[in-house]
Amino acid sequence: MLRKKFHHQKGWISMHGTTKLKGGIFKRVEKMIFLKKLITMVVLSFLLSPLSVIASSIEEGREALENENYAVALENFRPLAEEGNPDAQAFLGGMYLSGRGVDQNFEKAADWLKLAADQDDAIAQNNLGWLYQNGRGVPRDFQEAMRWYRQAAEQGMAGAQQNLALMYYYGKGVRRNYSEAARWFGLASEQGLVKAQEYLGTMYFTGKGVANNHEEAARWHTLAAEQGSRGAQYSIAVMYVQGSGVEQNYGTAAMWYRRAASQGDKHALSNLSSLYGQGLGADENIVLAYVYASLAADLGDHNGVENRDFAASLLNSGQIAEGQRLAEEWQVGTPLPTETETWP
Repeated sequence: MLRKKFHHQKGWISMHGTTKLKGGIFKRVEKMIFLKKLITMVVLSFLLSPLSVIASSIEEGREALENENYAVALENFRPLAEEGNPDAQAFLGGMYLSGRGVDQNFEKAADWLKLAADQDDAIAQNNLGWLYQNGRGVPRDFQEAMRWYRQAAEQGMAGAQQNLALMYYYGKGVRRNYSEAARWFGLASEQGLVKAQEYLGTMYFTGKGVANNHEEAARWHTLAAEQGSRGAQYSIAVMYVQGSGVEQNYGTAAMWYRRAASQGDKHALSNLSSLYGQGLGADENIVLAYVYASLAADLGDHNGVENRDFAASLLNSGQIAEGQRLAEEWQVGTPLPTETETWP
């Protein structure tokens, strides 16, 4: 006798029943998960609310500090600093360090910065390192300065990387090590610090701590020069005159000499007078050569004295009078005179 297929009706019923049962379990589990999420959200809201208030207060204090509204800055920083907030402690320590909004007090600055530095605040570590390096508010201790600079530098703070590089470069608190100096200058330079870029450019030019590479020297000096470094502007001008690391170009050299000279660089003024006197990179103008050489001489440059005297030997009294007037009228930080009435 043939058996009917699928005759185990109970099996099918049990499967449907199981599905319904599982559905019920799912619903109960979903409710439990929802309640857990709800509880978690409530707990987080209690935790995040104070944190958001603290962050808001820190930001308000920072903006007030930037706007020189020191009373508001103190209102925001001091209570949080006393509660142990490292950001507030670092800002408050910085205010005592610089004397902004409070009487300058290096001892109080050191106290607040130490509290923040111990909580790994990089700004506080760097500033505390400066206090130890200079013996302000704490005994001078180069090794302690190195310790704090290093901690901040290893967190990626550009200023601390530059300071650490300078300690290695001059051998303060550590044995002089140009290779280490170059490494830290490089990290700070990549973050755009002008002083580090200028030092690094010079190290590549001289081969100190790194392989001699005039192309790299030119690259870093140019970056620093474009940010207004007087020393870098002078250095890259010399490189364009020499064709060292760059293609020789007297016009570009004159441009960089001019920028450095306008900031009062006596060597740039003297060299610029030489370019104008020979018509290199600029139209020949002996009166302007006399002006620039006179300014260099007034700043104590011996080559400026020689260039001035030589230029004077080529000029008449009227041209010399104009040159003297232009030199007397010029002030550091203003554009150099570029036109004359008596030449040619």
